[in-house]
Amino acid sequence: MDILWVKVVALLAIFSVGMTAGMVPTRSKLSEQGSRRLILGNAFAGGVFLGAGLLHMLPDAQDNFSQLALGVDYPIPILVAGLGFLLILLLEKAVLAGDEGVGNSDSSRGAYPFILCVILSVHSIIAGVSLGLEGSLATATAILIAILAHKGAASFALGVSLQQGGFAMRRHVMVIAFFSLMTPLGVILGTGFAAALSDQSAIAFEALFDALAAGTFLYVAAVDILEEVFEKTSDRWSKVLLIHVGFALMALVAIWT
Repeated sequence: MDILWVKVVALLAIFSVGMTAGMVPTRSKLSEQGSRRLILGNAFAGGVFLGAGLLHMLPDAQDNFSQLALGVDYPIPILVAGLGFLLILLLEKAVLAGDEGVGNSDSSRGAYPFILCVILSVHSIIAGVSLGLEGSLATATAILIAILAHKGAASFALGVSLQQGGFAMRRHVMVIAFFSLMTPLGVILGTGFAAALSDQSAIAFEALFDALAAGTFLYVAAVDILEEVFEKTSDRWSKVLLIHVGFALMALVAIWT
């Protein structure tokens, strides 16, 4: 399949998953069994994000930076990935957290859903741009799998916070639609940048966003997903197994990268 068609499919799939998952909380309360499945699915997503960041994005960033022949003996891809990690940390734990913190369990606070939406949207745009810039079919597929694995859980969490905040249906739909559009917007921007820039500029741009997205993927995996997954002690071995399965899937895809 041509890489452009993968990106078109990605646009539709990511938006559909985001909208569907974000609207589930408006229809019914999630059962205990449904909550368990969601947590286990998020564990799998954590492994996928970890593998995508370490096995696909960082190596691609390293290859692209090497092509630029900068002549600098410095781990630039790791530096940029670290900055991506710290950017999301800064947004989530300091700038947008307020006095009580974004992670506070009292998600009924009126501002909380919007804070959560901003944090998730920043990561979504960065990941989308990275996918849009990608020229390798295997790596684009790995990034898409990682995005889809987490998009539903992230959108569902946002939908729950909106539902608990007592938001009207119209406002709920608008916020979920806005969030669902952020990754496709990033894909469109990335694809446009790749087409408009010269060869060297496109390589530099892709290298930068691959490394930046790798850092945000590692943050989401290590801080957001795994922290939430192991908040409850039940199903510990199942969670660990699913994290390994997600990571192994990305390692398998890396064979064709």
